[in-house]
Amino acid sequence: MIDQEQLDRELEAIYDALDRGDARAALDRTVQVLAQEDDPVLRLLAGVALLELERPAEAERHLRRAVEMDGEDAEARIKLASSLHALCRIDEAREQAEKGLEIEASLAEGHDVMAMILELRGQVAEADFHLTRAAELDPEMFPAPQRMSVEEFEQVVREAGEALPETFRRHLDDVALSVEPVPPLTLLEAENPPLDPRLLGLFVGHALDERSTMSPGGELPARIYLFQRNLERFATTRDELREQIAITVYHELGHYLGLDEDELEQIDLA
Repeated sequence: MIDQEQLDRELEAIYDALDRGDARAALDRTVQVLAQEDDPVLRLLAGVALLELERPAEAERHLRRAVEMDGEDAEARIKLASSLHALCRIDEAREQAEKGLEIEASLAEGHDVMAMILELRGQVAEADFHLTRAAELDPEMFPAPQRMSVEEFEQVVREAGEALPETFRRHLDDVALSVEPVPPLTLLEAENPPLDPRLLGLFVGHALDERSTMSPGGELPARIYLFQRNLERFATTRDELREQIAITVYHELGHYLGLDEDELEQIDLA
């Protein structure tokens, strides 16, 4: 057990680590203090750090404990919703997001998380309402998405393919390209643990080097998925959106060619 003065000093140090983008240091310090004091704010901060480190299952455990200890903490509920969304536990995520917004309707992050949850359920109009509200409340953190029509988006995808280096472009006809608004849950849940619903793109099927070793008729069709609404949310300008579409096409085609993340990073496609 530690006294309040020491706890306040530890909390300040943890917040400082998060503010400078050092989630690893924030988590390490939070875990050390939690060994002495089980505090809802510490649980919240552990969850925040773990979300930034892309460890949503561990984050969910800390954030659920934070909500158990202080059910009126709207931020804890929204962060819990975020972790559940990342784990594709969509109904639970929606319940927590709704409760968080009931407590504090002006939480921009709550509206952003709710929008992502609604998108996965195909409720686009409702999602757009929450995206607009998030942008109104905090335009710097949650800028309005850059929207394109499906036709314009697909044209940008075609242009990205035409601009590929020859070593990539000659393989493009071997891979089907599909544009989806967001990743279908069936696609995300096909992996264990599930894939992150915020994916910009995804390659499915066998890479080229694997296909060459398989017997005829045993190959699954190679396909690249691009997720339009996720890409639109990722970009802050139309030029940035066009650039990110091209990068995502290149990246996923790189996976078809058998390149791993390190190799993609070396050629600036990660």
